Parts: sequence; C-alpha cells; structure tokens
Amino acid sequence: MTQNKIPKLLADSMSQNSYDIDVITKHLKLPWLKLDIKFDPPSDQDIEETLSHTDWRQKWKWNSSNNSYQVKGWNGNIFFGPTDFENFLNVSSANGNEHTHDEDSKCRHYRKTLDYDWYVNDNSYVKQQVKKIIPDDADINLVNSYSLPPGGYVFPHRDYALDNMGLAKIYVALKWSADNIFGMYGCGNLPIKEGDVFLINNYTLPHWVYNGSKEDRIVIDISANLHCESIKSKIIESFKATF
Repeated sequence: MTQNKIPKLLADSMSQNSYDIDVITKHLKLPWLKLDIKFDPPSDQDIEETLSHTDWRQKWKWNSSNNSYQVKGWNGNIFFGPTDFENFLNVSSANGNEHTHDEDSKCRHYRKTLDYDWYVNDNSYVKQQVKKIIPDDADINLVNSYSLPPGGYVFPHRDYALDNMGLAKIYVALKWSADNIFGMYGCGNLPIKEGDVFLINNYTLPHWVYNGSKEDRIVIDISANLHCESIKSKIIESFKATF
C-alpha cells in the first residue's frame, strides 16, 4: 500500500481506530451480545440460595396496580446493592425516579453518592461467582436474581434508564431449560442456553419472557461498570468474534 499519498485525516483514522466500549454498548443499540464468561455449575444448595418465591417488585415498591406491566410469578432476591435501602428509595422518589426508571439504572445513578455492599456472606455462591469476574466491589452496582416458576411470564415491556444506556445488564442463565423464552421485538428470541452469560439491551426494544418448562427458571442479573478491565475486555472480545 502506498502510504505517502494518503491524506493525513485518513491515515490518522486508520492508525488510531480502536474499539470504544461506549460505542459498542451505548451507541450501536445492539439487542444482545453473548460474553465468554462462565459461572461454575450450581449445586442444589446454590439453587436454593438464588431461588425466590417473593415478588421482587415489593421490595422496590413498584406500583403493583399498574395493569400495563403484566407479570405472573416474577420473583427475586438482592445480593448486592444500597446498604440503606429505604433511604435509597426515598432519595430516588424525591428525585421523581420511583416508577419511571428501572432498578439497574437507579443503582448505577446513585452508586457514587450512597453506600453499597453485599447482602450475603463470603460463602455465598453468587458472591463467589460474581467476584471471579468483577473483583472490585466498587465496579458493581447491583446483583440480584430473577426466578420464574413453570408457566410464569412477563408481558412485553420496555425498561427506561436515567443514563439512556443500551447494552447494560449482564444476564446469567443459571437455570434455563429449552422451553424458556426471552423474546425481543423484531430480533426473535435470544439464543440462550443454560450457563450462558449475555449482555442485554433491555432499554431500546420491547421484550418479554415465558417459562414453558416444568422447572423454575433462574437468572442472575448484574449491573456493573462496563469500563472495568475484566468486563471491558470480554465485551470487546465478544464483539470482535461476533461481528
């Protein structure tokens, strides 16, 4: 290639072009990206730790009378988050964000102004697995589980974020049979298999879930700083391999 005849703007663009994590996650509006990350297979005791029979929205004080948000059996637990949860909800409510933005977004938004910590001890399966991929707690905003019993579902909906994120949620299919569906409008169903870890965009497109199996479906949801090296490198590797 004859380099000396290339205009400087083009030469600089060619030599300085690199992968930008914000472009990949925020600006492209990709629906999902499968990451090369694995959790260790959970034991029966580990499953019990993550399986919840309590509607997670009660803790977050979502308005359950809002019929536009149809769900059946959508339960969950928090493993890492704001230490003073009532104060967190009060601060969020005072800023008008109580029902208009999703829980991941609010936890990202207040991460540097409120105290956050683990709700479980060091022996927790979830804590051990998350710490393997995100060693520094300062890079974690929220870790929780979502479970759906057989026949459980969540109607099509779109989440909203304070920071207008695209790809943001690290979604771990801890227990996921072939009869589980995660659909995303215009993009088909996510090709998730048990044990997979996906980065998903729950803000741009309507999406829905349904458990058509005879077993509980359990996922671990992680909101984290995507600029931390351990996650950023995985996102870039996955983007390069996919595209």
